[in-house]
Amino acid sequence: MDPTITERQNRTVVLLTGGTSGIGRAAARQLAARGVAVLITGRRRAKGEAALDEIQDAHPSGEGAFYRVDFANQDDVHRLARDVKTDYDRLDVLVNNAGTGQAEKNLTDDGLELTFAVNYVAPFLLSNLLVPRLRESTPARVLSTVTVAQHDHAYDMGEADLSDFDAVANGASFNLEQAYVNSKLALLLFTYELADRLAGTGVTAASVNPGLIGTTDITRDAPLGGTKVSHWIAALVARIAPLGPIETEETAGELLVHHALEQELPDGTGTYFDRWERADPDPRAEDRTLREQLWADTAALTGLSESKMSE
Repeated sequence: MDPTITERQNRTVVLLTGGTSGIGRAAARQLAARGVAVLITGRRRAKGEAALDEIQDAHPSGEGAFYRVDFANQDDVHRLARDVKTDYDRLDVLVNNAGTGQAEKNLTDDGLELTFAVNYVAPFLLSNLLVPRLRESTPARVLSTVTVAQHDHAYDMGEADLSDFDAVANGASFNLEQAYVNSKLALLLFTYELADRLAGTGVTAASVNPGLIGTTDITRDAPLGGTKVSHWIAALVARIAPLGPIETEETAGELLVHHALEQELPDGTGTYFDRWERADPDPRAEDRTLREQLWADTAALTGLSESKMSE
């Protein structure tokens, strides 16, 4: 057999959403340095191709791909899943890292509040559509970036409220911080429910809070207020003397890679990491009734079915 073909068959394949900027771009570079075939996504083709060129220039023998996708569009998510499954016969890790934070209420073409659609609905849909390929590639895992801790001073997950799913999904009472933490709590609950549903398949699931990074694409559209200023200060502190919950993009990318490739995960049980260490998640992650209801509501929202999952 051609050694090049053998090398590709043995190469770990990681799909990293939001890999064109911030901690995603840092993680993509570090994955490539480890010989991983790194697949990145982004909304802007020029930016995505520039990120891919940067990776390939640094690691000419590496393998990678860029997929242009708008996670506010569910058709785009379906297309991404189909393209990845067509282009690669294995998928070892899916990292749900793409995210947004909107200064004002915006609705997608599907009628969903944009923050909720991008940060939660898209990862829910993409993960489910790629489960068949992940199961064929075991051991495999899904890692999701939740970005907020249980008591983050900028975004407090304890303030999240998913009790009125329809109102959250359509942004009936929108504000930036509430929409953001709602989307990330939903992603956390989904991760735990996914882990439970995949018990015994060889596919595990975890969430990670990478710490306070500073000014990123998440805060780019935020209003000039306490939240945005706190991230600017964090970015300055991180560059001068990283400490406490503050990480640089490079170190946050490093911890993302660590949890994607090196950290052992239990079968059938969701895991939450606060930066480098395992930590107790928001207590609602252990509420199976809440998780199952959220799953059912989101499946209905996306038209998800077993046949869709096996496309």
